[in-house]
This record gives sequence, C-alpha cells and structure tokens, in this order.
Amino acid sequence: MNVFDKAFLHNKFKAAVLANQTQIGFGVVSGSAVNAEIVAGSGYDFIWIDGEHGPNTVTTIIDQARAVAPYGSHVVVRPLEADRALIKQLLDAGIQSIIAPMVESGEQAKYVAESMYYPSRGKRGFGAPAVRAGRWGRLPEYIKHAEDELFLAVQIESKKGVENLKDIVTTDGVDAVFLGPADLAVDMGHFGDFSGEEMQATVEKLIKDICALGKPVGTIAGSPEEAKRYIDWGASFVVVGVDTVFLAHMADSVLEACRTIVK
Repeated sequence: MNVFDKAFLHNKFKAAVLANQTQIGFGVVSGSAVNAEIVAGSGYDFIWIDGEHGPNTVTTIIDQARAVAPYGSHVVVRPLEADRALIKQLLDAGIQSIIAPMVESGEQAKYVAESMYYPSRGKRGFGAPAVRAGRWGRLPEYIKHAEDELFLAVQIESKKGVENLKDIVTTDGVDAVFLGPADLAVDMGHFGDFSGEEMQATVEKLIKDICALGKPVGTIAGSPEEAKRYIDWGASFVVVGVDTVFLAHMADSVLEACRTIVK
C-alpha cells in the first residue's frame, strides 16, 4: 500500500499566519468547484469556501477542495454554523483550517476548540483512517501529527462577541480571530455598511486589541485599499473578494458599457 508521511499534512497557511506573514484570500460563495479552481489559478494564498451563506454541503466543499488541491492555494472553510458534528465532518474530509462563525462567548469558543481535537484535549471522534483526512489509511501517522497542522479561527461578528472578546481570544485551542464586519455593522445599527467612521474605528480597535492579546487577526475587505488599511492595523489574513459579487459587478459593468454603444 502506498504510504504518505507527516510532511503531507503540513499547513503552510497556519505556519504563515502564526509567523505574521500576510495572507491574501478570495472567497467562493457560489458552491462551484469550477469557480474555486479558476480563483485558485490566480495564486491567492488561500481560498475561503463559505458554507455559512453559500449553497454548500460537505460534499460540495470536498469537490471545491479537490479542485483547488493542484494549485498553491490553501483551503479555509467557514461551516454553516459552529457545530461539533459539522466540524468533525469537515476535518474528516481533509479540511485543516476552519473559521467558526458567530462565536459570542468563551464557553462557545471552548466548545468549538474541543471539536477540533481528539481526547484528552478535545472531543473529536476518531474516524480518520477510513476517510479523506487520513487518505483512506495511507496516512498511518495521522493521529500523531494532524492536530499540529489544524487551524481554528473563531469569528467575532456581534456586539456580544465584542463584549466577551478577551474570554474568546484567550481560549485554549483558538489559533486566531476572524472579524465579520458586515454582521457586526448590522448589530450596531449600520445595516451592514462597515465603511463608515464608527465602524472603521471599531474594526481598528478590535484588530489592535486582539493582536495585543497575542492572536492573529483575519477579516474581509471590500477593496485593496481597505485591505491595506486592515493589514497596516495588524491583520494577518484578509479576504479581498468573493466570486458571486465579482461576477455580478463584472456582468453589470460590461452591460452598462455595451448599452452606450447600442443605438
């Protein structure tokens, strides 16, 4: 039987983020493996597959991960919810990096972190030899080395999450924090618009406070200029666009340009 060694498990995205090397990512919300492969071909550091708002199942996420695999981009997945069963399925599917949405307390952060790890540190069930994570038995040392390469970012995107920031950030097993500025803006009464002065000041303070607590920060930016601002404030990994929005904007702009030449 063909056997893979532990080097197969190396998570270069985790290593880069923990070393404070900026990582630029692109989101795939469509659920399309074709779109995921197209974007991966651009050379982004990571591809962010959104299982929370996108029409995804574990199967479609695996399809997208396989489409990205031949390229240099690392796959990061946000599941539908911060649920232990969903996280277990994704880890067993070979996903190493998880962004857990809507984490609002230290207790919830602990629950999510325990979902990432085997006993005694956590409560993940062991089935890796039979599934993609362990390459169907071809990674015999999976259980010895896999946890060193797993990456968990918990997403803070509500006023309650901000209030419990320190408890969340300092939870054992949490590698990083991902800020959800759009949902936070909604919760703060800004209808999802996080470009205003108050929201930008809030994002800046959060990034700096999290960094001061010793954890890397990721977030979403609406433009390269906004991404630069977040990186200057201390963010280590930033999603700079999503496939569905880019396609809509491109389709609109091309049609608008063509309308001007139609008599």
